[in-house]
Amino acid sequence: MEKNNNLTKIIIVTAVIIIIFVLTIILIFFISSYYKKANNNYNMLIDNNILEDDDNQNENDKIFQEENLVIIDNSNESINRKYGRIEVVWIDENNNVIEKPLEPSLGGLTPIKFNSSINNFQVVQSNDEEWYNYDEQKWANAINSDGSYFVWIPRYAYRIIYYSNENYSNIIGFCDGRGLIKINDDGSFTRISKNNTGIRETSNHYIVAPAFSKDTASGYRNGGWSKDLSGIWVAKYEMSMETNGIHTDTINIDVGNITINDNIKAVSKPAVSSWRNISINNCYLNSFYYDRNRDSHLMKSSEWGAIAYLSYSKYGTNGRSIQCNTNSNYLTGGSTTITSVYLSNKGQSSNGNETGVYDLVGGAWEYIAAYIDNGYTGLSLYGGNLDTDFYGSKNSKYKTIYNHDSQDTGTLYNQVYSNNNYSLSLRNRGDAIYEISNMRIWK
Repeated sequence: MEKNNNLTKIIIVTAVIIIIFVLTIILIFFISSYYKKANNNYNMLIDNNILEDDDNQNENDKIFQEENLVIIDNSNESINRKYGRIEVVWIDENNNVIEKPLEPSLGGLTPIKFNSSINNFQVVQSNDEEWYNYDEQKWANAINSDGSYFVWIPRYAYRIIYYSNENYSNIIGFCDGRGLIKINDDGSFTRISKNNTGIRETSNHYIVAPAFSKDTASGYRNGGWSKDLSGIWVAKYEMSMETNGIHTDTINIDVGNITINDNIKAVSKPAVSSWRNISINNCYLNSFYYDRNRDSHLMKSSEWGAIAYLSYSKYGTNGRSIQCNTNSNYLTGGSTTITSVYLSNKGQSSNGNETGVYDLVGGAWEYIAAYIDNGYTGLSLYGGNLDTDFYGSKNSKYKTIYNHDSQDTGTLYNQVYSNNNYSLSLRNRGDAIYEISNMRIWK
């Protein structure tokens, strides 16, 4: 199934690696309909965003960081979240704001930088000053021993500023470490919701992106990890299949719906067809066993959010839309040639240049490790029941399980249940659902 021109979910390896699998099988239990809806609306929210700069961010600091800010709680209030902008600050592992991002933790990966004279990447030393510069939207890249490309997403904290319309001049609210807050016409502040327990904040009330946080106390409900992370490596392209080192086009289920082994490998490389026709469980297993030394796994909602939010900050596209990979053959980077991937299609990356994450828009559908556990039979049918399987596993470290409406038994799509499921994500942060979208009917 070809995906539309909206941001969709990818796959990640926390701590050190991330993987992207692409599928054509319809997945009804993929975080339910509200997830697609919120994802769809996210592009509308940030599209043509005009834009954070240092002056705006500093001015907002004066408004939002007052320690004596009087906030009245009223959960019956609402705020239009269609127009917003992401503001990001770098933080250390103690959540102190720092000027530069934490250095990439290579863990055996080889650093590479883009060389415009050859229109390709080349190996560099980790102390090369030209390896990366996030202030110039130049993200750190590296390759694994199998030739797969990865991009470093450094530890950061964020807040979201909401505006009344597409002119982005009239601030109507914000979401930060104190919750989802509306600015009333008289200048007073109303908190619509607090954040989930376990969501951490910096001293200036930015939300620590949950993907980087130790989250054991909540049972990984917020999408965090077993320890605080300095960053995560994410696959630069949708994953593809190689058989004995040769690219394999997964043209049908017989070819695509298998697990990796000594001969069949998953790789992240440019200008090849992405891995399709695969079940969610095999996505989960292939991601998990891709590189156990680096704790690879299928990307969770929080990890998708970490990429998406950084992408639309001033360190990425600064609010501009990512161009769509419209290649009908599902080629990674949108082309058959590496030259075109980096020369003609660099606008398809997360930061608008060669160093970003590709295939976020267009290409084929991707799955993430998240679902609503509402009893839908497809959960076990496609997700597996074994302790090591996506659905059967009791370990929520590698997946996010969302709450559901008490009447939603997963037997029949119901618009009311879907809306209620969406509303239950009100206090979630960093997962690119409620805080960056309005309720919208998905059909």
